[in-house]
Amino acid sequence: MSVGVSFALQRLVARTSRVSAVTRGVASSARRASRVAMAGPDPRASAPDGPQRAARRRLVGAVFDMDGTLTVPNLDFQEMYRRVGCETKDILSEIETWPEDRRARANAIIHEMEQEALRTMKVMPGAEELAAFFDARGIPRGLVTRNVQSSVAHFHAHAWNLAPFAPALARDFRPYKPAPDALLHISAAWDVHPSEIVMVGDSGKDDVVSGNRAGAITVLLDTAGKWSVATGTGTGTGTGGEDGDGCGGGEEEDETRSDNGRQVSAILEGEMIPTHIVRSLDEIAPLLEAHYDVVAPAPVAR
Repeated sequence: MSVGVSFALQRLVARTSRVSAVTRGVASSARRASRVAMAGPDPRASAPDGPQRAARRRLVGAVFDMDGTLTVPNLDFQEMYRRVGCETKDILSEIETWPEDRRARANAIIHEMEQEALRTMKVMPGAEELAAFFDARGIPRGLVTRNVQSSVAHFHAHAWNLAPFAPALARDFRPYKPAPDALLHISAAWDVHPSEIVMVGDSGKDDVVSGNRAGAITVLLDTAGKWSVATGTGTGTGTGGEDGDGCGGGEEEDETRSDNGRQVSAILEGEMIPTHIVRSLDEIAPLLEAHYDVVAPAPVAR
């Protein structure tokens, strides 16, 4: 065999090997994409590099729950439910169906407990740092709470040291969470799509369900590490290792946890599964930067 022919064969073999490697890579990527499509987003995956970053989901607005999220929990919702005599998972909606005199007594109990909580209100560690992260990037901040507007005013005046949240929707905005209406109202006010907003809260049944129904990114603040995700869902995993660090996988126990005063399953399922679970507000900024394009919304044309 001549040197020229041998050299040509070597080049052909090398080119074939490169094509095979590329083909294997494409096939592998296709298989991974297929798994992701079936399983949903994995918030623990490392951030993509290069051109893939441009295709990441945009995040242009942030909405927060107040009690237990922006503030340290100091309302005993379970005691509130007991004193009021609520039998369902939604104290506010249930009270609306009661006769006027019973409703008035219930509202008086709720008002008393909420006023007592104002005296010990403290900002949640990491809340102002997270708000400053959004402010520095021109990301608007909103608030949705089932508490009353006077409690929101007290929070802004006596606990919060940065610019107030706006819009700040309280109990007078109906329907309450878990209905998505408040989030949809805020996204319309900002002229952004709900899918480009993140909803941050500590309640699966209220905050996460509300955000999921609106189509938003949802972050569940689980400071006590009490929630896990039903195995096999492929979504709602936390920021731990591949097996979830308590945020999915492992043994599923038939236990309940208190969620805003009501006992619900410790295993999050269906609409209660968030996009991400974190143990502290300090985890949220790096989490969002790793998985989304955090950018200011485009100016509204007038």
